[in-house]
Amino acid sequence: MVEPKTKTPHLRPPTAETVLPLSRVRTIMKSSMDTGLITNEVLFLMTKCSELFVQHLAREAYAASCSKETSDTLKYEHLSHLVNKSSNLEFLLQIVPEKIRVHTFQEMLRLNRSGTTSDDDDDDDSESESESESDE
Repeated sequence: MVEPKTKTPHLRPPTAETVLPLSRVRTIMKSSMDTGLITNEVLFLMTKCSELFVQHLAREAYAASCSKETSDTLKYEHLSHLVNKSSNLEFLLQIVPEKIRVHTFQEMLRLNRSGTTSDDDDDDDSESESESESDE
């Protein structure tokens, strides 16, 4: 008898080793924060936390995609959809944006430029008026 295929994510048992390179995580930490010395304990914890977060993100996106598609492949669209619909992942909106077509983006830029041009002119006038008033 053939058992139905169940979609369970592969779980690794917890270990003291990391998948992400510690040196790369240290470099990212130093470039992102105003930090001095990063101890090995902190570096290890940040690396493990990053790995767990990536696993959680992938697992959630995969679970959401399995309910909609028959494919076993996790795609960028699944991640971006999860980030856009989850309020607790809001901080990733600029990192994992939804894909849009080039012509759609160009149209958005055109509308943005035409909408801000007249607003910017009004702002410049009001700023110059307030500067001249303060000079008097």
